[in-house]
Amino acid sequence: MLTAIDLRHKLHQSPEIAFNEYATQKILIDALEKLDIKYEKVAKTGIIAIIEREKTRPSVLYRADMDALPIKEETGWEFASKNEGYMHACGHDIHMSVMYGVIKKIVEENIPGNYVFIFQPAEETIGGAKYILDEMREKYKVKYATALHVTDEYKLGEFATTDGTLFACAMEITAKFKGLSAHIAQKEKGIDAIKKAVEFLTEFYNNPIDNSTPGSRVLAGFGKMFGGNVRNAVADFAQIEGSIRGETLDIVLDNFAKLHKLAELFGGTLEKGSLYPPVVNNRELLDLFKDYVEEKRFSFIDCGMKYTGEDFGFFTMKYPSLMFWAGVRTRDKIIGLHNPRFLPDDNVISHLVDFMVEWLIRLQVN
Repeated sequence: MLTAIDLRHKLHQSPEIAFNEYATQKILIDALEKLDIKYEKVAKTGIIAIIEREKTRPSVLYRADMDALPIKEETGWEFASKNEGYMHACGHDIHMSVMYGVIKKIVEENIPGNYVFIFQPAEETIGGAKYILDEMREKYKVKYATALHVTDEYKLGEFATTDGTLFACAMEITAKFKGLSAHIAQKEKGIDAIKKAVEFLTEFYNNPIDNSTPGSRVLAGFGKMFGGNVRNAVADFAQIEGSIRGETLDIVLDNFAKLHKLAELFGGTLEKGSLYPPVVNNRELLDLFKDYVEEKRFSFIDCGMKYTGEDFGFFTMKYPSLMFWAGVRTRDKIIGLHNPRFLPDDNVISHLVDFMVEWLIRLQVN
């Protein structure tokens, strides 16, 4: 039977991106079957594992994300990625391994309670949480939902979260501009789509929508731009891709409307992409979590709202929920998430397994 660390090694070597986590799913199913618990496949490559001790009582839901990133690993680790160009650079290998360790401990120690464990695909780009919930519907009676996210921003033993919105609502946006191609020697006969895009961006940068006022917090930015087909012809199209992040869905939608009008002013259009609702923590659970952390003599940090996008927001819309950062830094240097050298130590896993088992027990009895 695999240990949680053994599982981490297997998962880290087999990173897969959104809705392609087939090998990941198989590794997890093989491990779960040895624990002899109920499970079902969900949302194509996801898994729901169930421990039900008392049929009349509601369950606590615990979620771990499965997908990796299109990043070439640079850790030099003996268990580094074998899938060239992909890596668990956001710690999802730790998330899955910790949850497996929690399941294993609950089974082996016959810990009471009802639990719904969700191994969720496609957190990074597509919002797999929505697909999970669409398939779950009301199949399971869930009392609370919880999740952690590792980060080396905080040291091992530090846990950070906040009241209300922890992670902002995130909407991908794409601005598109059409032109008319003409040879550069006769550029007056063309309509320059790149020029339109640049004019739009100039106005955007000169008058940013960013607002840091609590209750109205929002920011927007563009990180990718391309246009045209050849260097010696006026571009007949240009495209700019970015994101809006806001404290609430309404704030994001209001600012999308503003940027849509701005794009139209310069002859373009603005399209919506994937949308993640904000991750909103339940106040009662936050107080319970803070008391638990401090009772265990760990460090509780109120980190305030982050502009990070996280599809656990779909769960917080449906259930009273709590998500938090779990510090995993064991050295002085911070590497950071989505970095090709991000690699928490194996020893953080047992620490987080013990922490999460007791946290889930407290959610059961609360």
